[in-house]
Amino acid sequence: MGSKTTKTSIITNEQLAEYAELTYLSKSEIIFILQKFLQLDGGRNFSLTKRFPEQDVVDLFPQLKHNPFRDRLLHVFSSENDDSFSFEDMLDLFSVLSEKCPLTVKATWAFQIYDFDNDNLITKEDILELCDRITQQDRLQEEEKNSIADLLLKEIDLQNNGNIGEFEFVHAMSKMPEFRQTFSCRV
Repeated sequence: MGSKTTKTSIITNEQLAEYAELTYLSKSEIIFILQKFLQLDGGRNFSLTKRFPEQDVVDLFPQLKHNPFRDRLLHVFSSENDDSFSFEDMLDLFSVLSEKCPLTVKATWAFQIYDFDNDNLITKEDILELCDRITQQDRLQEEEKNSIADLLLKEIDLQNNGNIGEFEFVHAMSKMPEFRQTFSCRV
C-alpha cells in the first residue's frame, strides 16, 4: 500500500508530481533527466541527492557540452559548489532554461551566470567576457567590444554608477521578450 513508483522505480509518482510542481519541467522531461543520471552508476547506488563529477554530467547532456557558458552554468547551479552535481541540481538548471520559465526568473539566474567575477554586479569587464564568449573569443576587435560594453552600460545602468545591478539587469531583460528564447534549451 505504499506509494506507486514510476517506470524508473527510483522515484514515486508523488515525488515526480512534486518535482513537476516545483519546476518548469514536464514529468516526461524530469524522467528523461533521471534516466540520464541513472546511466552514471547503472542505478546500483543511485539516490536523488547523490553527486556526480562535472565532466560525467556534461558528457550526458550535449546542451551543456557545447555551451560557451558551461562553466558558469555549472558553477551557479552546483548546490554544493564542489564541481559535482546531483539530479536535483540538474532539475534546477534545466528548469531555468525551460521555455516555460518566466522571464524574470530566467533573468535573475542569467545575472548570476553573466557576473563572471561573482561580485554581484555586471561590470564592463563582465560584458567584455560575455562578448568574447558569444563571438568565440576573436571575432570582435577590442574597440568593438568596448563600444558594446559602453553602450550597454549607458542603456542599462540606471544609477549611472558604472555597473549593472541585478534589479537593473532583470528590468532590462523584461523589456526584451526575445531573451526568453535565447536563454533556453530543450532537455
